[in-house]
Amino acid sequence: MIRLFERHNVRRVKELCGLWDFVSEKYPEKHYRMPVPSCWEQHPDFLRYRGRGVYTTEVTTAEKANLRIVFAGVSHTADVDFDGERVAHHYNAYTPFDAIIKGATAGTHTLTVACDNTFSEESALHVPNDYYTYGGIIRTVSVEYLPDVYIDNVHLTPSYRDGVWHGHISLRIKSLADEARAVGVRVSLADTEIDLGCVTIGGGESLT
Repeated sequence: MIRLFERHNVRRVKELCGLWDFVSEKYPEKHYRMPVPSCWEQHPDFLRYRGRGVYTTEVTTAEKANLRIVFAGVSHTADVDFDGERVAHHYNAYTPFDAIIKGATAGTHTLTVACDNTFSEESALHVPNDYYTYGGIIRTVSVEYLPDVYIDNVHLTPSYRDGVWHGHISLRIKSLADEARAVGVRVSLADTEIDLGCVTIGGGESLT
């Protein structure tokens, strides 16, 4: 599940965990309701299943919005579609990834995640061995509602010199706007407000 404490006070986050529709290559005629997050091997019909499984759920927005769908882990290969359009591909169950949906219209949208835990030559991990690759959406899924310009990453490097702690802050800003935008950047650290001034970022660009 997502954090129970407030990670920031600007971005709205909604958890997408729960029961999703599920179909598989093993039983293509059967439709299941599979819990997310989980491994499909927990289901009696898929105890040793290696193959492809497709999860489907709905995402509803009350108004037009930029969405960031965050996957904490999908085993082992994931293809993500939003309203039938491919928005992300990821390999590795143990690293998070996301899909950015720019300007999603108000209403209900279909989110599909195709998972594959078969062995193949695409990765050394998928060459047959004694490593058991569980299948499915094995970690939490959430959706964040983004402004047109947002902070993608913040990194703090602490150092201790001459009896005093120092911190070097770096951040990456991304724009989903079509045109250049001027934004102010301000950081709060240990009750100290740091004004980094105003920067201009081009439409669709990243700035570090």
